[in-house]
Amino acid sequence: MSQDISHIELNKNSTAAIQELNAALLSLSHIFKNLPVSELIKNKRLQKAVKEKAAWYACIVNPNIDVLLLQEYFESKQSRNILLKKETEQYQGTVNHLSELKTLTTNVSVYENLIAEKTEEVNSFDLFSAPAVVKQNCPAHVVKMFAEWELKVDYGNHLEKTLSQFCEWHTLNNFSFNGQRRLILWFNYQLWKMFGDASLLINVEHYFYHQWNQESRQIDSSIKSMLEFMQEACSALEMELKALYRAEIKFDSLEPLQKIANNYLYYTGFNIEDIAVNTEDYSIQLNKLLLKKGFICSEEINYKLVAEKVKLTVQNWYKAGLVDVVINDGNWYAYMKSTNTKSNRLQSFSNVNYQSHEPDWNKLLMKPTIQLQSSEIQVEATVKSAITRQKAFFG
Repeated sequence: MSQDISHIELNKNSTAAIQELNAALLSLSHIFKNLPVSELIKNKRLQKAVKEKAAWYACIVNPNIDVLLLQEYFESKQSRNILLKKETEQYQGTVNHLSELKTLTTNVSVYENLIAEKTEEVNSFDLFSAPAVVKQNCPAHVVKMFAEWELKVDYGNHLEKTLSQFCEWHTLNNFSFNGQRRLILWFNYQLWKMFGDASLLINVEHYFYHQWNQESRQIDSSIKSMLEFMQEACSALEMELKALYRAEIKFDSLEPLQKIANNYLYYTGFNIEDIAVNTEDYSIQLNKLLLKKGFICSEEINYKLVAEKVKLTVQNWYKAGLVDVVINDGNWYAYMKSTNTKSNRLQSFSNVNYQSHEPDWNKLLMKPTIQLQSSEIQVEATVKSAITRQKAFFG
């Protein structure tokens, strides 16, 4: 890598790959944010990812930490090793207050607030006061680098800008991560600003530890390798989230048209803006159900809503060409029509040939048939015979 990172060189050789990664990260961000599974499940997955990132971060910035200690750390809530415990808690503490950093306007202020270090006074012990929190001032050479960034022409792609600045900062550190905590934390913060919590699912720290070549001085090969890693990570995460979601909604048991609608909904990142809502009917309530799986079943509604207004809502969506309706055996479901989209790629989801007929709207007013199986259980009462005992005779 040269001392002066050339944006022109980066733009020439990596722009297409960066744009592809940017699109993949945006897609992952929308899916993770809108995925209709419980927040508890998503938070547990996020906490697991941050814990793993913190472990590799500790090994990167502190070479005194043995990688063999990580197994105990992964299996328990914390490590008995003081160094590993300190570094991982520091990393997780920074991640927990990323939202607070968004109020800061300069890289210098972000640098000084990324880590809040606590210092203990020598020969002092006070149970009633907390240690003072100090912030490390930004070094002069880093301040100069930040100032030069401000003078450069802003790039159209924020991800491209972040990667270029990361490489320049890494060059300033002589291509070493040893002790360079704020470089890694700053990089994660920039990704988080662009792509939200989904960016924290990508373990760039693991990549830096195992694959980043400290001896390499070629920006092209270094950036290309990192882009490939992050692209593969996005693909793997999207497959993982899809599997999690499908298990939640029991995808394998759905009807073919329901699966098509569900695939279409997932592909759009659960972001459908064409479904109109009206305060006069029940479209707001039904829209929530529709955006969960791509279709509405009569069994899900259970007619807690007014049947007449349910019919009006579905009928309006049908006439607008937004949904189609299937009525069968006293039950019905309405599903999204992927052919309504302007994108030719999304129309490929509608790959089942069928003939659509105007449904009998009166059948939507009928409650779904529920068959209750009652089994006759004969209870035989057992009557115990009274046992009489002969009274004892004392005489």
